[in-house]
Amino acid sequence: MSDADVIRAAIEAIADDAHSPQHIRAALDARSRHHRQRRLLLRVAGATATAGVAGAGGFAAYRLARPDVTAFPEIAGGPGGGWLQAAPRWRPGWLPDGFGLTELGVVVDGSGAIVVGRTWRRPQREGEPRSPSVSVTTGWLEPYSAKSTEAGADGVDINGTPGRLTTYTPDGGASVVWQPAGEPRLEVGVSFNDVERARSVALRVARSLRRDPGTFTIGPRPGWLPEPLADQPWLYTLLAADGTWLQSVLIRTTSAEVSLNAGPAVESPLGTEDTEEFMIRQARARRSTRGTELFAEQLDDRNVFAYASVEGIDLTRIVEDFDLGPAPDMTWYGSR
Repeated sequence: MSDADVIRAAIEAIADDAHSPQHIRAALDARSRHHRQRRLLLRVAGATATAGVAGAGGFAAYRLARPDVTAFPEIAGGPGGGWLQAAPRWRPGWLPDGFGLTELGVVVDGSGAIVVGRTWRRPQREGEPRSPSVSVTTGWLEPYSAKSTEAGADGVDINGTPGRLTTYTPDGGASVVWQPAGEPRLEVGVSFNDVERARSVALRVARSLRRDPGTFTIGPRPGWLPEPLADQPWLYTLLAADGTWLQSVLIRTTSAEVSLNAGPAVESPLGTEDTEEFMIRQARARRSTRGTELFAEQLDDRNVFAYASVEGIDLTRIVEDFDLGPAPDMTWYGSR
């Protein structure tokens, strides 16, 4: 599999399983392992950083919840801040032992966050394909909804509200979906290899949810976009990948999609053949002659890789007009 194929597979996983962060992480873990061997996309270097776009004040409550002794490393981030506040509304009152906050996801429509998700997981153990995870998502949007294969479903009661408990194949994950009166839809997704364990954890987490007044800040946002991508909702994901932070933006329609990955350790999958070198906002850049892949080095103090699913999309202009925002504050990483 070529480097570009590996990246495309990870991008597709992010889109197809936007409400299933365990699937996102599995794809990125696989991509990360590949590129460690090939010294490409996500090489860990020196002082590391994670994946988060939290304002300096937005995660104060989560910093207080971080234990003094934790298996999650301190991650070097930036000042944080941005242009939009996202409100998760709910947080688990119970999580399995050892789980900490590792990933954030938001679907943005215009000037508002219409879907907000967070994922907690246990640090990955040696020899473990992926670590178990628990996600809580508020809201729903079809283009970025999960498309896992269902193995079975049952009606359940979540604190007086009817819900649906679903198990999936082949990974043994489970989810609970319900909608409290006057509230957006809620989903708790759990990834465990043991199906019964996944069902039990999903129900316990769902029934433990309590109000969360905290918010976090979204830094990046697209500028110019071509039709039919302009004015479309877009998915923003921040996650940890091998000790470094990674930002991902995906804009999807039925006919095309564009993704942009940014972070201090993102490297170019493009060689010198069938590519051309140029400058973009005073940063060195390289793009494929087909125009569907573009890499920029040290653009706003991070590397950027952009991908378009079809030819004819002006990736250069998209990246040139893209506001990456400040480097994310990472002090929330590993909190409960």
